[in-house]
Amino acid sequence: RGVVVNISETVESISAAIHEAEKQADHEVTEALIGITGDHVRGINYSGVITVNKNNNRQPVGQEISQTDIHRVLEHAQSINLSPDRRILHVLTQEFKVDDRSGIKNPQGLSGHRLEAKVHLVTSAINTEKDIRTCMEKAGVEILDFVLEPLASAYSVLDMNERDLGVVLIDIGGGTTDVIVYRDGGVMHAGAIPIGGSNITNDIAFGLQTTREQAELIKCQHGSARTALANPEENITIAGTSGRESKTVSQNHLASIIEPRMDEIFRLAKNEINKSNYQGENTFGIVLTGGGARLKHVEDLAQDIFKQPIKIGMPELQGGISEKVNNPRFSTAVGLVKYGIKNWESLDYGDESITSIFQDFYSKLKKLFNNWY
Repeated sequence: RGVVVNISETVESISAAIHEAEKQADHEVTEALIGITGDHVRGINYSGVITVNKNNNRQPVGQEISQTDIHRVLEHAQSINLSPDRRILHVLTQEFKVDDRSGIKNPQGLSGHRLEAKVHLVTSAINTEKDIRTCMEKAGVEILDFVLEPLASAYSVLDMNERDLGVVLIDIGGGTTDVIVYRDGGVMHAGAIPIGGSNITNDIAFGLQTTREQAELIKCQHGSARTALANPEENITIAGTSGRESKTVSQNHLASIIEPRMDEIFRLAKNEINKSNYQGENTFGIVLTGGGARLKHVEDLAQDIFKQPIKIGMPELQGGISEKVNNPRFSTAVGLVKYGIKNWESLDYGDESITSIFQDFYSKLKKLFNNWY
């Protein structure tokens, strides 16, 4: 659910994942971008205002807005009272306003007296980040940065038209379901629900009296999110455990276990979307991604609840290992790499050692993704 509850078990899982990644990539992993999510991550819409022409605000002609002014107003937009155990993870620009002109994406070069920035601030719990950092360091990996997971997924599956005209991305992961709302190219709201695919797996294990491992396999191979659309003639064999005999259930019965939980996830996601306080329509509706989006008939259930167009979003890479990663379950992972490439190319850390780490990491990413675009 986005938090560490057992250091040793988490380190063991991370180490196993790193070993597998190194084996597949034939490359040592020493640094990483880390996706972060959970109900400890919170978002708020905020704004900051500065005076551009500080010398004489009465002059009719305003001063030309510089990059320094933009940095300054974004700093003002972060002037929010946070508890000592929280920090700002992302400052996501929604729009700028110059005097009475709104809806501006880049005010540099425009003239005016007053510059306002509207942003979506994402904050996270410092102790949660520290726990994750401890686990990564014990696994021998240095964290280069934390990135909000639904933001990373958006980089992977949404295009600019969707972000500009309005879209909601729902990422159904294992421990959480993440929601991010885009409009006019900016993030209006982001949130997380502490329920995901693992809850469905647990429901199946309990309902069919089987192991979690077998429940996960059954979910992935035969799971349906709609009981009415599941095949009552398709029989699924459940292997016996702890001396019990094997048994057979229909896909229809399996769906009757899955649908209530998926219904709950979508209705909680709908409540999260409503927090964005947007009264209009999302032109591109809802995009579903994450491992949970692979369930059969999940689009039909979502359509019934949201009453909007539904699409399954997945990375669309070309060549290389694209056949393996063009899958909704890898949206966040692919998005983290794209986020790193897009956002770090022009950054100057000011610290030679950190800059050196970034340059080396960036060159590796570019080489790795060379055949993917």
